[in-house]
Parts: sequence; C-alpha cells; structure tokens
Amino acid sequence: MFDRKPTRAAFSALLGAIALMSTACDAVGTSTEASAGGGGDCSMFEGETVTLVVPYSPGGGYDSYARIIAPHLGKELGSEVVVENEDGAGGLLAMNNLMAATPDGTELAIMNGVGVAGGALAGAEGIRFALDDLSMIGRVAEQQAVFVAGAKSPYRTLDDVLKADGFEFASTGVGAADFVNANLLIEILDFDGRVVTGFEGSDESELAVVRGDVDGQTGDLDSRIEAIEAGDEHPLLVIDTKRADVLPDVPALGELDLGQRERALAESLIDMSAFGRPIVGPPGLPEDRLSCLRQALHNSVTNPKLLAAAKKEERPISWLSGAELDELVGRLGDASAAFQQSLRAAHERG
Repeated sequence: MFDRKPTRAAFSALLGAIALMSTACDAVGTSTEASAGGGGDCSMFEGETVTLVVPYSPGGGYDSYARIIAPHLGKELGSEVVVENEDGAGGLLAMNNLMAATPDGTELAIMNGVGVAGGALAGAEGIRFALDDLSMIGRVAEQQAVFVAGAKSPYRTLDDVLKADGFEFASTGVGAADFVNANLLIEILDFDGRVVTGFEGSDESELAVVRGDVDGQTGDLDSRIEAIEAGDEHPLLVIDTKRADVLPDVPALGELDLGQRERALAESLIDMSAFGRPIVGPPGLPEDRLSCLRQALHNSVTNPKLLAAAKKEERPISWLSGAELDELVGRLGDASAAFQQSLRAAHERG
C-alpha cells in the first residue's frame, strides 16, 4: 500500500467517514450541508421543471442513479425533475452544453467525475471549460473502478495481461472514465495495450467484452459486479488503495510493487477517482439557488426511501458535499505535472 502524505491520508479518512454518514437515517441533521448554515429558501423552484441530464444512453449506472434521485429531489424542490439522456463524446457533449445553460439551477447533470476531471486536467480538445467553472452540488456515488477481462478472452489474472501481446480495452469514448483509467493503467503497469473507442454507451461496450470482440475494460464496480458474478467477466484489478469488500481475492492498484514514478501516477489516479459521480450545475449559479440545491440533494440522498431504492438496484450512495467537492477540485488542480502530461498523452492517442 502507498505511503501517502498526511493530507491525502486525512482526506481518505474523511471520505470514509462521510460514506458511513450517508447511510444513517438521521444524517440530515449532522452532515456538512446541514451544519454549515446551507439549505436556504427553495421557493424559487416551486412549480419549475428541472432537467437532470445523464451524459450517456439509458440503462447504465449514471442513468440508474439519476432516475433513483429525480423524484426525491423534485419533492425537496417543489419541482418536477425530469431525466434526459444526452449521449455523445464520451460524456463530454452534455457537459459542454451545460456550460451554456441559464444559471438558474433548472438544468443539472450527473457527471462522470473521473472522465471530466481527467480531460480538464489534460486540457483535452473538445472540453470548453475548466473544472472549477462548474457549480458543484454534491457527489452521490463513489467510482471504485475495476479492471476486468471477458470470459471469452485468454486472460484470467493481472499477470496474464502484463504478458499480453496487445490487450484491447473497450471505451465509450475519449474523455470517458473507462478511457482515462485504461490509458493510465497501460502506462502505470507498462504492458502492451490499446484502447478501442466508439461504443455507444456502457451497455454496448460491456456487450463487446462479453462477446469477445475486445479483451476487457475498466468500469465502476457497482456496474460490473453482475457480469462478474455471472461469470461473464473476470476481475483483475481494483483501482483503489485497498481491495474491494466484494472482491477480496482481487488485488488493488495500491498494493502493487511499483516504481517511484508509477506509484505517483497511481496515487493521483486513485485520488481522482474520489470525484465519483457528482451532480453539477452551470457556472455562475446564484448563492441562494446553489445553497438550496445542495441541501435539497443532501436531503434526497439521505432519505431512507431513496436509500432503500438504491440498495435494491445495487447502486450504493456515497455522499460528498458541494463544498467538499470544491476542495477536491482545488486538490486536483495541484496534481503533478507528470500526471497531467500522462493525461494529455492519453487524449492525444485517442
């Protein structure tokens, strides 16, 4: 496991504490949002229609989270919250469009934190905004990613992949989390691999892995676990400091014996994964609307009924407040030059 700096260790501990708080029924009264004086008047949203954009096609994890959250958020705001899917450019099309939305909070998006943060840090072509331009409402789920190989591929362990002659990853597009994670793993672990883009959504990319059209992919563990349990995919590596509770026999990136440069890249990749799946708004949201949205989202994701629905669909909630996301954005902005260069190189290859 990495010897992290005290600040990173403290931040990881904070994330763990917040995740535990999110499952408690009385978390509304003890959360950062509730205790920070936020959650002001939401009367400006009464009777409005709020659009929650999913940057991918229907059926994936982002879509599931949005549809679980939407009715509860609507009740908190006194609004109708409708979910719209706006697939394209690995999730970046919707985010670029959000930048032009009226800054009144009636258009929000659930964002691919890893993919967007990676693209923004890389200064990737097609991203027309900086990460700190966005209005951070709150993170609803972590993104503990797992590297899997299809059952029809010849790969059963990470060692098999390290000896591979051209391992092919499936990706929904340049800038997506599966694109960023795959390219960084190729560099960190130094194996012969390439990323195949162009799949229309996570369902199509996963089907390509299961059929054997490509060798494997990276993806959120909560979205891959069903295929893993069915035997359609073999888990090879968890992109985290520690092993996943549901995959105790699968190694974690943080426990591998890496060189100094590779270890630093791995640390930054794991830190970036903490961004998870946040809900964000356009730039320049007035403070009263931002405060309302933050508290309303917090109240929604700590509602026992929502938590029960999320558990039923195997979509765990892991809350991080908007203010804490702002702090994380600052931390990501301080990422090493080597990490940013690796991200740029990945986007150029794409």
